[in-house]
Amino acid sequence: MCLQCSNHCPEQENEPSKEELWTLFRAAYEQYQSEIVNDSKLYDRYVNDFISYHLPVFSQEEESIRNHFRNLFSIYELLTTRKDLVEKFFKLPEFGKKDFLEMVHSFNHIEYVVETPHSLATFNENQIRLITQFANESNFFVDTVDERTVDLFFNCKLKRPLVVQNMRHVLQFIFALSMQKMIPHNWVSLIADNKLLSPQKTMKPSSRGAISSRLTELRASTQPFPSEAYSNLVNQLKEMQ
Repeated sequence: MCLQCSNHCPEQENEPSKEELWTLFRAAYEQYQSEIVNDSKLYDRYVNDFISYHLPVFSQEEESIRNHFRNLFSIYELLTTRKDLVEKFFKLPEFGKKDFLEMVHSFNHIEYVVETPHSLATFNENQIRLITQFANESNFFVDTVDERTVDLFFNCKLKRPLVVQNMRHVLQFIFALSMQKMIPHNWVSLIADNKLLSPQKTMKPSSRGAISSRLTELRASTQPFPSEAYSNLVNQLKEMQ
């Protein structure tokens, strides 16, 4: 078993493999509630941090080591391939043994085809108009943008990236959208893979790593992120749906 799980549950050393799996799922649920539900942490960062934290093994016995890695890789596969189950069960106000058993059964026996989103969002005309006006008034980009360009951006169909004048402004808005579930969880990848944004300083399309690093930096700052203006804008957009 992992050292962290033995600290979390001291009696786990004598538990069979299935009980350790339950303990890992319970720990994953608690961390999801803390980091995703309450702190809006990037989902990929949550998964990687959880797995790396529980990777060390606190045992000399080969069978215990094998069972631990089997359990850990099982939950890693679930977290990375069955986000539907994660959202269904880990967003519950309580996560008990019955929920765990149902979640594992669904994972092991019910086939699911994951449809990866290929666009950021589909907004109506009024929403696009409001976003365009806000972006231009806030100097998001070096050049003034029109409504068609903004619509193409959210549909990931730009022929060339938008040159960003202030990445903090742009990321505040997009992050605020993600907090309200108005864009998919893989929005960082969509922006990077479709070459949607280029910082004015480099004039090169932003990579996933660059966007994630900038987000981490902004969220660690003493200033509110996103600020009230961006949260209010997103609330307006939701009301216009």
